[in-house]
Amino acid sequence: MAYIRLIDPAIEDLKAILRLDPSVLRMVLTKMLLLELSTEAGEPLIGDLVKWRKLTVGDRHWRIIWIPKEDTAGEQVIEVAQVWAVGARTDAEIYAEMKQRVESSPASPKTTALTDVLELLGDKVADIPATPEPVDVPAPAWLLRRIEYSVGLSPEQMRGLSSEQAMEIWEEYMRRPK
Repeated sequence: MAYIRLIDPAIEDLKAILRLDPSVLRMVLTKMLLLELSTEAGEPLIGDLVKWRKLTVGDRHWRIIWIPKEDTAGEQVIEVAQVWAVGARTDAEIYAEMKQRVESSPASPKTTALTDVLELLGDKVADIPATPEPVDVPAPAWLLRRIEYSVGLSPEQMRGLSSEQAMEIWEEYMRRPK
């Protein structure tokens, strides 16, 4: 499962589409949901945008330009599809704009989760079912104390453990033969 994130200029593209035609915005967002199912959706680009992919929408005049990214947190891997440009432009125009965005953006641009973007866009898209990103919940103190005293891990070794990671450590300890 991939989680979709958008850079600020792509969010501005969506706002412009909303002002132009809310029905087109719904088609774009619905098509964007394909990225949750497959990071290989769409077609690969060539030339200066060789690592990028595109999805076409509607009558093929609308493009969603995106790149798959991976973000690791411990053993958990979350795939992030950063959507960079959305719009009804000729091939040359949107790809020139993409090249300019890539060249002028920082190495790790600020991104916003699709669920937050949908909330920002309002009621016209509120029923589009984007998957929320997982929340990394810290391990509860009682579980950390139990791991410290029973398993023998130090507080430094446990620093930053999520609930899921702490439960895996505890379950592994409990499965050991006594």
